[in-house]
Amino acid sequence: MNLSWRQKRKNIFILLILVLVLSYSSFKIYPYFNVAPTCSDGKQNGDELGVDCGGSCQLVCPTQVVAFNVRSVLAVKSDKNLYDLVAMIENKNSDKDTIDGNIDYVFSVYDKAGSIIKTISGSTTIPIGQTFPLIVQNVSIDFGNSGNDLSYVSLKILDDKSWQKKDNYSVFANNFFKTVDTNFDQNKNNISQLTVTLQNLTTADFKYVPVRVVIYDQKNNLIGLNETIMNESKPKSSQNLIFTWRNPLPVSNPKINVYSIVTPHTLIK
Repeated sequence: MNLSWRQKRKNIFILLILVLVLSYSSFKIYPYFNVAPTCSDGKQNGDELGVDCGGSCQLVCPTQVVAFNVRSVLAVKSDKNLYDLVAMIENKNSDKDTIDGNIDYVFSVYDKAGSIIKTISGSTTIPIGQTFPLIVQNVSIDFGNSGNDLSYVSLKILDDKSWQKKDNYSVFANNFFKTVDTNFDQNKNNISQLTVTLQNLTTADFKYVPVRVVIYDQKNNLIGLNETIMNESKPKSSQNLIFTWRNPLPVSNPKINVYSIVTPHTLIK
């Protein structure tokens, strides 16, 4: 059947309209069926190494986190039925941090029969890529009338935290504070007292910095633990921090290790 030019032109016009409508519809519908990968879409896509983690995502996959190395876990008796616990922990994650800057942990205390007689759960601030002490003070342990005693302590670090990459993480490998001086008084009014002078080496203000001390005798036996919070430190300034023990420690000239726990979550102006 031969169509007239008029009919052909009409058909061409209708075809053009259909093409335009289909093109516009495809343009509108395409994004709904071809959504660009994001780090919150609940799928492993793009350059992600897991579901919404790794690659260009801020969230780090669990397989990218290096397990903490717990070097030692010790207890020191501070008074009758009171103990201070410490774990020396190596954090090899130098370019990432937990979202809240903390880790959760459980100390377990065992008696000489091998039974758990006390568990202590908590959360602690962690520095990036450094070795640091985790300290819990004044743990009350009652052995009852069994005549038993503390045998050893273990630490479990819980892996229930989400981790994220940190920008400019290399700065946290630096020393922010210098221990200028320590003054230990073994018996000051029937207590031991340690004064530590810390110097802020930077041009920044710091707030709420945990400062922890671990004390050994000359044979490297642990004899004392303590912790305080440095509320504020001005640029290039020095300040004294005082630590006390309820009973005199057994050594007059101990070895003193001071740890200033500076992290991305420490308030820095």
